[in-house]
Amino acid sequence: MSRRTVATWSLVALLGLAVAAGISLGVRALTTEQVGLTAEPISAGDELAPAVDPQRRAVQQRRRRAARRDAVRRRAAARRRRAAAERRREQAAVPAPGTAPTPPPAPAPAVGVDDGGGSDDDGGKGRGRGRSDGDSGSDDSDSGDSGDSDSGDSDFDDSGGRGDDD
Repeated sequence: MSRRTVATWSLVALLGLAVAAGISLGVRALTTEQVGLTAEPISAGDELAPAVDPQRRAVQQRRRRAARRDAVRRRAAARRRRAAAERRREQAAVPAPGTAPTPPPAPAPAVGVDDGGGSDDDGGKGRGRGRSDGDSGSDDSDSGDSGDSDSGDSDFDDSGGRGDDD
């Protein structure tokens, strides 16, 4: 390429950049122009709001102040109640000087504890599992059903989690 061709193409490239910059500035000027509500000051909506009666405004302000005072009083009363309850708990926990502390109550005896004695002949079936044969309770009738553990009905898997059913 000759020097003249390089200079011409360089000039065309610079003119292209200048045109692109001019277009982008023009678009920016159009899009940043404030139109609609953004062009109005914030106080412009005051004319749209209904006029407020001064007496009504004063009544609303008094009600708001009274509601705030009531809320402060309620919170203070709740704090006082919590503090009094805490003091009562602390006083109940600390024995009076010169008295022996009361021992804690003895634990209640366990009810229905299985000591391992007796038989548990339920035929190998769990209780309340919704068996399809209609037997959902224990098998106390000694009907001869021994509940073979290899029958597949058992609630427990003898494979030890290996997953081999072969």
